[in-house]
Amino acid sequence: MKIITNLLKDARDEWLVRTTATINCANPIVDRIMEDDSVEGVIMTNKEGVPILTNVSITSATNYGRALHKFGVLSQMYIKELDPLEEIMILRIHTKKNEIMMAPENDFNIIVIQHARTRPKLKDKKGKDKTK
Repeated sequence: MKIITNLLKDARDEWLVRTTATINCANPIVDRIMEDDSVEGVIMTNKEGVPILTNVSITSATNYGRALHKFGVLSQMYIKELDPLEEIMILRIHTKKNEIMMAPENDFNIIVIQHARTRPKLKDKKGKDKTK
């Protein structure tokens, strides 16, 4: 993962980078996510949506980080309107090309981008497609 030092804004960001880097070294789950062939990238952003750790290009990380930060804030607002005690744990967006998962937190967001997996077509008992 690349640490994007020129985008770090304050001491909290630097602390977050150091802490995350330490956790990532010892955390086999993050390694397993990054080693999966279907995963295109992992991005960690600060509370403003600015990427601070990534394994994709800075431009892509910035685009994903900013857009998904706005989307996460709006989603959280709408959920709070529906039920004030509820909160979003993971946002999952499935497109034709990619599947994007984001875990929004107060201080940071983690974004995982992976290739969309094609779902097998459903067949009825006679072996015909139900999707047509």
